[in-house]
Amino acid sequence: MKSLLLSFLLAIPTLAFSQKEDVRAEIHFQGNAFYHEFRPYEFAGSVGYNITDRFFVNVRGESTVALFKINGLKDYYTNVMYGANVGYTFLKNDLGNFDVRIGLGDNLRCKQDWKYNYYDAGVYMHLGKAKIKPDFGFGIRRYHSKGSMFKSYTRVFVAIGLSFGT
Repeated sequence: MKSLLLSFLLAIPTLAFSQKEDVRAEIHFQGNAFYHEFRPYEFAGSVGYNITDRFFVNVRGESTVALFKINGLKDYYTNVMYGANVGYTFLKNDLGNFDVRIGLGDNLRCKQDWKYNYYDAGVYMHLGKAKIKPDFGFGIRRYHSKGSMFKSYTRVFVAIGLSFGT
């Protein structure tokens, strides 16, 4: 499973340079440090398609680490997540592109440490006009736990990464 995610992430730059402007790709690290009971961190890769000049869809793969501190005990769980999101670029100027997006994902009930799905919404800034550009995002994500061992959480996240062809 991890080798599939690694292959996916390594293919992103190739996809970005081999296709027209209709194909888009992103690599992000996202997480937060505001909470003590549950801190999620995700390394994500997305490949998508620009349906119009402003509207797009992405498929997403994530390698996640969830840090827990429950009743004074620290623990962590790892997962591979699959998801999709749709977005709209609401501003294009010399600084770059700014978009909003909503998404969802799931670990498909595979043999994972923690079974959950997520729903998120965020704003992303792709800076500059180059083919490869830095991007930053922030948003909110709902982690919906599947099982009685963990409760569901809502967390604010910050993302940094690179985008190709956006």
